[in-house]
Amino acid sequence: MRIARGRGFVLPVLSAAIVAGGMIVGSVASVAAEVPDEVPDAVSAERLAEQSGKSVVIGSETTETSQVRANPDGSRTLTNHVHPVRVKKNEQWTAVDLDLAVQPDGTLAPKAAPVAMSFTAGGAGSAERPVARLIKGDAEVGFGWGTDLPPVRINGKTATYPDVLPGVDLEVEAALTGFAQNLVVKSAEAAQQSALQKITFKSHTKNTRIEKATTPGPASRSATTESGGGLVVTGPDGEQVFGGDASRMWDSSEGARQGVMAVEVGADSISVTPDQSFLLDPATTYPVRLDPDYYCTSCGKQHHAVVQSPWPTASNFDATSGQLGDLKAGYLNASSLGASSAGISRSYFQMNTSSMTGKKIKSATMKTRILSSYSCSPSPTELWLTGGIDHNTRWNNQPGWEWGAALSENNNRNNPAHCATDGGAEFNATSAVAAAAAGAWSTTTFMLKAKNESDLNNSWRRFDLNPYLEVTYNSYPLVPVDLGLEGWGPGANDAIRCATGPTRPLVGTRTPRVRARLSDPDGGMTDARFQFKDGLSPGGPWTGPEIYMNDVPSGSFVEVRVPDNWFTHDGIWTFNLTAGDGELSGPRSEDCEFEVDTIKPNIPAVSSTDYPATGSSGSVGHTGIFRFSPAGNTGRDGTMDVVRYGWSLNSDTTDNQVLVTEVDGVMDVAITPTKEGPNVLYVRAYDQAGNIAAEPQKYLFTVAAPTNPVAAWTFDDATGGTVADVASGNHPLTLNGGASLASGYSGSAQTGNGGTHYSATSGPVVDTSHAFSLSAWVKLDHANYSAAVAGQDGNFISSFFLQYSVETDRWAMTLVSPDQIAPPTIVRAVSAAPPQLGVWTHLVGTYEPNSREVSLYVNGKLEGTTTADVWPAGGPFVVGAGKRSGDRVDHFPGLIDHVQVWNRLLTPTEAARENNLVVLRAHYNLDERTGTETKDEVTGQNAAVSGSTSWAGTPVDPDDPNQILTSIDKWMNFGAPSTGQVVGPRPVNLRTDRSYTVTAWARLAEIDGTSRAVVSMGDATHSPFILGVHSDGGGTKWSMELTRTPSGDGRYALSDIPAEADTWVHLAATFDATSGTVALYVNGVKQNTFDGPSTGQESFNASGELLLGRDLWSGVASEQWKGDVDDVRIYSGVLSTADVDAIRASTIHF
Repeated sequence: MRIARGRGFVLPVLSAAIVAGGMIVGSVASVAAEVPDEVPDAVSAERLAEQSGKSVVIGSETTETSQVRANPDGSRTLTNHVHPVRVKKNEQWTAVDLDLAVQPDGTLAPKAAPVAMSFTAGGAGSAERPVARLIKGDAEVGFGWGTDLPPVRINGKTATYPDVLPGVDLEVEAALTGFAQNLVVKSAEAAQQSALQKITFKSHTKNTRIEKATTPGPASRSATTESGGGLVVTGPDGEQVFGGDASRMWDSSEGARQGVMAVEVGADSISVTPDQSFLLDPATTYPVRLDPDYYCTSCGKQHHAVVQSPWPTASNFDATSGQLGDLKAGYLNASSLGASSAGISRSYFQMNTSSMTGKKIKSATMKTRILSSYSCSPSPTELWLTGGIDHNTRWNNQPGWEWGAALSENNNRNNPAHCATDGGAEFNATSAVAAAAAGAWSTTTFMLKAKNESDLNNSWRRFDLNPYLEVTYNSYPLVPVDLGLEGWGPGANDAIRCATGPTRPLVGTRTPRVRARLSDPDGGMTDARFQFKDGLSPGGPWTGPEIYMNDVPSGSFVEVRVPDNWFTHDGIWTFNLTAGDGELSGPRSEDCEFEVDTIKPNIPAVSSTDYPATGSSGSVGHTGIFRFSPAGNTGRDGTMDVVRYGWSLNSDTTDNQVLVTEVDGVMDVAITPTKEGPNVLYVRAYDQAGNIAAEPQKYLFTVAAPTNPVAAWTFDDATGGTVADVASGNHPLTLNGGASLASGYSGSAQTGNGGTHYSATSGPVVDTSHAFSLSAWVKLDHANYSAAVAGQDGNFISSFFLQYSVETDRWAMTLVSPDQIAPPTIVRAVSAAPPQLGVWTHLVGTYEPNSREVSLYVNGKLEGTTTADVWPAGGPFVVGAGKRSGDRVDHFPGLIDHVQVWNRLLTPTEAARENNLVVLRAHYNLDERTGTETKDEVTGQNAAVSGSTSWAGTPVDPDDPNQILTSIDKWMNFGAPSTGQVVGPRPVNLRTDRSYTVTAWARLAEIDGTSRAVVSMGDATHSPFILGVHSDGGGTKWSMELTRTPSGDGRYALSDIPAEADTWVHLAATFDATSGTVALYVNGVKQNTFDGPSTGQESFNASGELLLGRDLWSGVASEQWKGDVDDVRIYSGVLSTADVDAIRASTIHF
């Protein structure tokens, strides 16, 4: 805690901050006029108390028995009761209230009790339920009655069931830690009934067992023999949970004469035999109470015991019923005491003092209330420190009295009939609590006794059963911990950690920030005193400067910066600190040694044989080795002290870090340039102290254009089971397991049966320690299991492969490690969605070693990334299967085509370009000049010609025998009444939700304000695209309409100038699904007019035929063409502008 000071510290001018849970703690705002009595935390309570002059309760430290206040002077005051005074209900503390209330289920329970208990309401069926239950967790104990009870009567904390026997009531009374069950015998006549000869109560247990205690119970006050009536209730583990006593009985005389009942414990019952001589004794005053009870022994309360000389063997440990419902001290006459002779009483009670361990005790007062003093001129009662108490504590077995003298005494009086007072009584207990704090006593036992135990009646007092200690104390701050330098966060490791000896840290500044975490067991505010030494910690005085800091919240870091000019040279320095609270100082921390080194490392040297500083070399995406060197040693005594390099390409961030592992500081670093042409590599050197080279080394080199694949297989050129490598010719594939070729995405493809088919090279294709990429076109037949597309083997497993992963139901670029038979670690970059079965899909997988980034592209778009390490795999490159535990597994079910491998990283642009494999899917020359069909030059299939169509072209000149008519001299005419159409088969492997190109020659017969279609495709209701003319209020223009959804929603690419009639025009339209780009070409020139965004568009995959001369809209043939059409082509993929113009130029019409 923080003790208020008479004067403040004198602080040097410096920068300081207090770090608490990541927050910067500032000053506290002024206290409002109304100061709350309680706040949740110690820091707030201390500040409010100091500023207001009023003690404030620290809510977080409140328990059932104790409460702590922060005082204005910075001390704390603990109020600690023997028994609970409050309970927590609905997360709020409430005072103990044992008065009974009806519960929602009809039972009774105290309103606020420290221990859960439940009483029956009586009535029909109550014989089948316990009368009373005591509950702790899933353990219960209680008793029942053999017949239905009458309806209950509630009076405060007592439930009464009247006349359960003639003249006998049953009462159940709630207590702090249990209940008492009293059979109230109301008259001597009632006592003579046979039912009271022996009374049996049904036992209620749940996860408990009742046994008789092994220690004696009370002895009869009128007899000299003992009769054990103590009960022990244990849980499944054999540990005691509850206790009880079934042997007590007493009358209603002034002294409450007592008797003892014999007790029998059965398997499911407890029987008591009342003392018949007590019941029949003329001296007995009725009503008489027969009082078995239960209480919780493991509910955290402290204990008490009253011992009395007339009953030397009675064990009254924790007894609270009848005359034992209070504490007693003094010498009392026989009649008032209810004994055969006058007797002495003493009361022992325990206090929990564990929280005082290590505290400085300023004062301790035992407080209680005198319920009654016999005399208005009493003699004093003393408070003693004693040994401990337990179930064996009796008059003839009392604990020892410590120190040979009383702690203090009190002589207050309170006789309600003659000299009534508030009954307050206080005893000085400072020395005892100080001893408990010094000795780490968990409990401390006190005794109340008369000072003069021969002073009959005048020495007699009864005290409240729940005395309490009020202790004002201060705690010694703890040893500062988590010492460090240059902190960057609130965690213990968020700083340069302290050490001594050769492992001491280095810092690159003579004004370092030093810090430590301060704690005070009381919470609140603390102070810090830093001291410094020039040199090592073992020797020499601490003659260096000191820094003081106030108002550091307990549990927080205090951090200060050493002021300028305090450290005058580089070298070894040491600091430590102590924490204080304004009154007490805690132990000194450990020493923290550190070395100041302000010499910066040299600008590093950089070289590379893969990317030399002169000429053009390497390739975009190709990993090269660059050598970083310290360029001279700048450490102490000329040592090499560079610990890491930072580098970056083409921007001066140097955020890629390389730790130095070589003694000479020379490191070979793999770097993958991704930009063609001039590149700049920035490299910085960092030393152990964190010093950075004055500026980076700027290494200039030129990267050559992207290189072609190192291997590629189109599967179009196979001989005798060998598939040619069409890239380098160095890596042919051998078909295995019955694999063969079939029609693929373009040309042929490798078959996969999901069981044995695969192909493999004879050796590795790529160095997996460098960047690499691979791609393939695949068509997956089913998703029943994982299926490998392509990868490279190690000894026991595939190092990497493109695959379908059944575990994720996604396409994946998968990396597996290590190369062993045991189950490996698998890392995957996966697609955004499950695969489309039976649909050709393009996959690209890449790996870049600097960032360790693994990427997967699906149909030209980046869909998944992750990070992983790749080990060097020296086995064959395999298509259509993988390797696991040395076995060939995961055979691909379907087709694989156009597999390519690069020894470099593909850029996103390149991945999209590889997806754009241009394949001619349909080509209609329209050259037949006769008949009702026209041939597709790609597939050989025919399209149907119908309606108002006619074959047309350059007329045959009968007078020119040398006339030669070519394809451009023949075309199709669509005339009146505009019913002409050509309907061809849907092109194989063409998807209109993927990239495609459409071209045609068209000649419009007239401009009549009508939109008309040259080429389109069918579907259920709408064409996915329409190439033709579009007419609206702005006139008629050549157009490409892209339909975004099967229900319509078209977007137009339009010609920049209006369309003209009776003029041949070459039209071309492209849809790039990767970028969502639509383009229209007129006579080879790309147009720039759109009715909406030209990018970010999408479409759907049409299911219908290829249509010439019309389209489909809302399920109806629409926009029939009027004019001529020739040379219609449709491609998968996007043609370039040059390709489009080449087609136009080779088929030019006049």
